[in-house]
Amino acid sequence: MITAITSVTGSESRTSGLMAAEVEYLSSTLSILRDSDVITNDEFLEAGAIQGGLNLLSALISNGADDSEVNVQILSLKRRAEALCEKHPGIDSKIESRR
Repeated sequence: MITAITSVTGSESRTSGLMAAEVEYLSSTLSILRDSDVITNDEFLEAGAIQGGLNLLSALISNGADDSEVNVQILSLKRRAEALCEKHPGIDSKIESRR
């Protein structure tokens, strides 16, 4: 999860289109992983909340939000993703293995 967030929140890759594509990837990947019992329902729900945060970030950027507001949201999202990865070790590699 942290890999996905980091890959689309760097200043050079911070576009709403790239984030929207990542949101779509996460949506389908998380569903597949849950349906195949690779991740638990709790992991699915917690990762989905971070996916929603990425969707919010995409909307902020596409609506021309101030960089300081975007940066605050990115920091919050990264912290949440790191906490998820600590709580559920291996979830990041499970998500990335589907690329």
